[in-house]
Amino acid sequence: MDYSSYERIADDEEDSTGKSKAWLYDSEESTRIAAAVNICILIAGLLFLVGAWQVVRARHLQATTTRELCEIIDRRGKECFYECACDGDGNCLQCTGVESKYYGSSSKCEGDVLESVYRQCYPAPRFDIGDIVQCFIPDCDEKMMYLGSPNHDYFAAVMMLAFGFLASVVACGYRYFQSHVSV
Repeated sequence: MDYSSYERIADDEEDSTGKSKAWLYDSEESTRIAAAVNICILIAGLLFLVGAWQVVRARHLQATTTRELCEIIDRRGKECFYECACDGDGNCLQCTGVESKYYGSSSKCEGDVLESVYRQCYPAPRFDIGDIVQCFIPDCDEKMMYLGSPNHDYFAAVMMLAFGFLASVVACGYRYFQSHVSV
């Protein structure tokens, strides 16, 4: 190995075990590692932020809605595209799907037509007209229904916080246990 680009960062002294305390330092490698550590820290911060936002969102949904049974009375759909049939290299096809907006009724809001809030692209509509589904309804004045569940938001929050924790552990491990990295 060619050590010509390395710098000596310690004196060539021996410690009590007779081993040399000389270290070689490669500034280019250190710069690359420092950049990777900083990117991990940024990603961890972003994941913590998104996870915290998901917790707040789920708590708000739980606090401001009641769980009801809603009957789907109408559905409006439009064509959308989603990734499907991915190969091992991450190349995916764009498949045609349906983004549906649902309208429903509930015994909580007699006579009101409630509109769904979440619109996602699926291969086919998730619900048919006449289906009775679990929904979360805020005040009837808002004329809305949520077809998701606060538990999905909590699950997403836990996943974001866990990945954020993992990214911060990796970053801190390099930052604090590798003496040749200056961040």
